Amino acid sequence: MGVKLTKKDVIWSYLAQFFGIASGIFILPIILRLLSTEEIALNYLIGSLGSMVALFDFGFAPQFGRNITYVFSGAQEIHKKGIQEVNGLGEINYNLLANMINTAKFVYLRIAIFSGIVLCTFGTWYIYSVTNGFTSVNHVIWIWIFTIISIFLSFYFTYFDSLLIGRGLIRKAKIAGIISKVVYISLAISFLYMGYGLFGVAISSLCSTFVYRFISYRFFYDRDFKEKLKGIKPKPEERKELFLKIWHNSSRLGLVFISAYAINNLSMFLAGLYLSSEEVASYGLLIQLVGIIGVVSGTLINSYNPTFASLRISGKSKELMQTFSFALFVYLSLFIMGASFLIFLGPMVLEFIGSNAVLPNAYIMMAYCLVVILENNHSNFGTLIVTKNEVPFLKSSVIAGFFVAIGDFLVLNYLSFGVLGLILVQGIVQLAYANWKWPLLVCQEFSTSYLKILRLGYKETILKVKLLR
Repeated sequence: MGVKLTKKDVIWSYLAQFFGIASGIFILPIILRLLSTEEIALNYLIGSLGSMVALFDFGFAPQFGRNITYVFSGAQEIHKKGIQEVNGLGEINYNLLANMINTAKFVYLRIAIFSGIVLCTFGTWYIYSVTNGFTSVNHVIWIWIFTIISIFLSFYFTYFDSLLIGRGLIRKAKIAGIISKVVYISLAISFLYMGYGLFGVAISSLCSTFVYRFISYRFFYDRDFKEKLKGIKPKPEERKELFLKIWHNSSRLGLVFISAYAINNLSMFLAGLYLSSEEVASYGLLIQLVGIIGVVSGTLINSYNPTFASLRISGKSKELMQTFSFALFVYLSLFIMGASFLIFLGPMVLEFIGSNAVLPNAYIMMAYCLVVILENNHSNFGTLIVTKNEVPFLKSSVIAGFFVAIGDFLVLNYLSFGVLGLILVQGIVQLAYANWKWPLLVCQEFSTSYLKILRLGYKETILKVKLLR
């Protein structure tokens, strides 16, 4: 059983991303207009803490998703490194699958507990510090309590996303996400207009988490699938063996993700301690809007991840490169268009809606967009490399994360470059190695060049557009 991305999967993926960014489209203007600068800054700082705690996933989500795809593609065993190529339609090993699911539940329960402990201790200290002893924002303690509960449950239910995507139920995974987002958006808008502020947003997030879990469970455990798993009892020793195999690469991906946090998100965390609320709100707004552009642009290539894994395990190198080139070309095209709109029209839109937070100067936005597109570009190539069940970029990612962290601290503590300094530190460190190394590695593996990949992506895009007519 192979995993292929259908037109419906693509459509639902974009619909899911639309509702994912709808919080920016519908909720963000209300937040910017109704909340104070201190509340806006707190919103972004809580988001930075959420991003930091997300590191406790430690690479398990993509590892579980990819290995579940391998099992549904016919793999009879899981390897620590490398993959078992499957020719033709391999039979699904339901005993292996049941133990994989059990291992995912086991892992994420413990991750959720650990993340809750960290948020209750270190997270509480941080929020106390940036709100002047819980005084600068109303109901900040209750906001933080509901945020902790929401993040805890979100972590525990994360394995459902890996299960659905790994099984190839991409459309259903996106539908579950859409429904939960609709619940979140509807409740958040209502609570904001009722005057509950960030407290209402936290409650909305918690409710949407429960909705996502309920729907995902119903989608994954359908009647036919339950019947096939019936009678299979996961064994602790097999769970331990699977965990150790997955942990081999997950630990490496986890260190990569920690480094990625230092590169992409630590600056916001430190900004809360060194910069004013106005600067934090401005920088946070830029990160959020560029993040939305990145999410929309990367929807297609992220949706193709199970397909990349399936093509890799099937040994279909030519089709793999064609598919990747197409998805990469779409990503780059959409990001450039979105960044151009933000730089030239973003400030006018914010002024029109009466925002209490403003974007940085145009040259700062241009620098940040350039840094992000280069970052995401080499990350896309890294995703393709990981389909070989190998993580060759561990050492370089850790080194880059270390230098970015040190650079961010020096810029904020000893220099007066502010937000621009944070952006330049990230850009210079990544340009020194990662921005060119991983695209080059893929080009060498497939005996091609970056320009040839772009040309192939353009041709594949034109071909697919013609087929839609």
